[in-house]
Amino acid sequence: MCILNPSTETSDTRPLLTVTDVAERLSVSPAWVRDHATRKQPRIPAMKMGALLRFHPDHIDQFIRNQAELAARRAR
Repeated sequence: MCILNPSTETSDTRPLLTVTDVAERLSVSPAWVRDHATRKQPRIPAMKMGALLRFHPDHIDQFIRNQAELAARRAR
């Protein structure tokens, strides 16, 4: 059994993000987030929980870094 210290927040214990959370973070619409989590490129990593989409904060951070790197390469 693993006992976590509640005062220590790790990437595994951070709450999952909703479509709205991700949309606000990326400054896009919730529809854009849903499209790119399910069918369009660039793909946003998502977990489907029934009819709901949830996003791990670390995966969103990585998505942002990847998009920034792509933009920088294209600008050269």
